[in-house]
Amino acid sequence: MAAKSLILVENANKAKTLKKLLGNSYSVLSTDGFLKAMPKSRLAIDEKNNYAADYKTIRGQGPTLQKLKKATSDAGKIFIATNPNAEGEFLANQYCEIFGINEQSRCRIFCDELTKDALKSAIQNARPVNMKLVDAYQAKQLVDKIASHKIGEYFSYKIWRGNKVGRFRAMLLKIISEVKAAGTFEISKTLTAATLQELAARDLKFSASKTRLIALQLYEGINFDKEGCFGLIKFPSGEIKLTGENRTPESVKDFLNDNQFKLYNLIYSAINDGFSNKIELDGTNTNLALMVALDKLQVNWADYFSIGVLSLIKRQYITAENSIYKITELGKKVLAALEGFFDKDFSAAAYNKFFAQVYEIAEGKAEKVSVIENYCATFNKSFEKAMASLPEGAQIQEIPVIETDEICEKCGHKMLLKHGRYGNFLACSNYPECKNIKPYVEYTAYKCPKCGGRITKRIFSGGRNSYACENSDCDFRTWDEPLEKPCKTCGATIFVHKFKGRAPMIYCGNENCTTRKDHPINKILESIKNRSEKAKAKRQEAKGKRE
Repeated sequence: MAAKSLILVENANKAKTLKKLLGNSYSVLSTDGFLKAMPKSRLAIDEKNNYAADYKTIRGQGPTLQKLKKATSDAGKIFIATNPNAEGEFLANQYCEIFGINEQSRCRIFCDELTKDALKSAIQNARPVNMKLVDAYQAKQLVDKIASHKIGEYFSYKIWRGNKVGRFRAMLLKIISEVKAAGTFEISKTLTAATLQELAARDLKFSASKTRLIALQLYEGINFDKEGCFGLIKFPSGEIKLTGENRTPESVKDFLNDNQFKLYNLIYSAINDGFSNKIELDGTNTNLALMVALDKLQVNWADYFSIGVLSLIKRQYITAENSIYKITELGKKVLAALEGFFDKDFSAAAYNKFFAQVYEIAEGKAEKVSVIENYCATFNKSFEKAMASLPEGAQIQEIPVIETDEICEKCGHKMLLKHGRYGNFLACSNYPECKNIKPYVEYTAYKCPKCGGRITKRIFSGGRNSYACENSDCDFRTWDEPLEKPCKTCGATIFVHKFKGRAPMIYCGNENCTTRKDHPINKILESIKNRSEKAKAKRQEAKGKRE
């Protein structure tokens, strides 16, 4: 019996859709995203050897990699159906290198809509990996890595260790510090990925990341029970269109969650009935104000805006209070350190020029290495000037210790805010006489779904946050992020549970809410609780043996 053909995709949600569309004809496996990447701790690019990059297996992807190597070795024909864009092409080439697939074979399925007919046609017309697109993606990736790594080196002396910023984020931070748009503005009349984010922000009050996430869900496929599983929109990049299924919002409403229905209804109406392209801004610094500012600068921002904003928040360069962005003191230090040295390198004009050159690589009109060299020749001069401006004998700076108003409950001295391996923590200033330390938490405006107390947030290194009730006698705690709008049914705080390689799950934090009846999150949370209790029991057992 001949071995089944195997299709590789980048996430589990898409894998489920393809399995339902293709039945038992093919095996479909998810790689859970990138399998290899350049290490974050070092440059990992040989600038003297055509910018050769050193890619390493991503931490945690080892077991997935071994499983996939076994599956690919046992498979017949192997196809790769990653997203129909430059990143998807780069991933396809990466999979070819890892699993020994000939990238010049007809292995690449390029499908911008996930319906049965479109997928069947895409398989029949499978083509080699487009190395021009691969080079285009990698040119941007390498330049971004070089710029952010060297800025990080400069910042370690100028500000303190651990700070860095990339090309798009530096430009975005500068815009956030300046923009105070007010008045009526016009956006594109064509429904592009950028226009959709603007309309969703205006009409639905969706953040850019929320809009992109839900749009991907609508592309990757919805399960319509007896009618099968298929996508409702084409891949949300460039101009957005409906798939061949062309379903009205009302006909699919019962199969979509509330946010999916809202966004699909917006898309369907915009395509069939048109939309008002007027944007009213009141002078506050919001998503819409930033989007309009980027439009005026002719920056292609749709694929990078949400990631850029989240990164600036994570690095504490900006805050987002009531959907209004404000520069922090650290953000001001970053802008001050860049000023006078990298103004041209991180300007909108430089960003647009490099973007155009990347596009030329994709069209075969420019060479990857030449484009990278041209950018780095200018950037490296700016970097050298910035480093030369540092005082003679300058040393790498560590994150400063900050005195807080909190009093140590053991000795009465003030507590200090410090940064450690796992994130921020409080330590007594009376060290070494007093060695009291405890987690540093921030108070949020969200209410505990169990007792109504305030929810506190603890920030860990790597950007992961945990949330717990402020009341010591309440056992509520979670890794899931609370959302601004409360549950419409009971008024409790709503949370979002994120998965690796698939769409997140939104749920009410109130276990007794009617929306939680038969909700799949119940089993997930119960499993997490059981694992946590077992781990706690093991720690207590180990502690008992030591004592």
